[in-house]
Amino acid sequence: MLRENLYPKIEPLVKQIASRLAKQGVSPNQLTLAGAALSFFTGIIYAKGYLFLGSLLLLLSGAGDLLDGPLARLTGKADSFGAFLDSTIDRYSDFFVFGGLALHFARIGEVFWFVVTLGIVLGAFAVSYSKARAENFIPDCGVGIFGRSERIVLLALGTLIPPFLGLALLILLVGTHSTAVLRILHTKKTLEKIPKR
Repeated sequence: MLRENLYPKIEPLVKQIASRLAKQGVSPNQLTLAGAALSFFTGIIYAKGYLFLGSLLLLLSGAGDLLDGPLARLTGKADSFGAFLDSTIDRYSDFFVFGGLALHFARIGEVFWFVVTLGIVLGAFAVSYSKARAENFIPDCGVGIFGRSERIVLLALGTLIPPFLGLALLILLVGTHSTAVLRILHTKKTLEKIPKR
């Protein structure tokens, strides 16, 4: 939802940056993998407890995730494998980031927030898997508001503003699982409308 509402407002800037990357010979898949590497380092930074620095790296990796699609279209390299690679690498990136944060809570003995963060990892995977699996049977299952863009922005805000972190994590926990459940119900409802053979 955030991506759909925000992207049209910044589309000219995104296309300009994508054009510069294309001139430098950067491929969409390279950008995808670079974003994953940056997410890995973000997780390490979070694990060490440097939450503010981690939030900046998280936003930077999120910007890369925003650019790989436009770069693929601009360079004529938009294909099914690129889309598959991007969505698969996003799952690794989610684990790196939230796994790093979970390690931070484990290190300082915050068991409750450690478990909450693990719950968010599960919810994030359920959100992406339910959509991917559902779209084998129905045309679209992009319902719900807690996609990857929303997760990145909310976590970045929480780690930029430490007093907000606990609330941000609870919202992410409830929001990811609510979105997954919504996608399950949406799929069920849509399938029930399809005439049985």
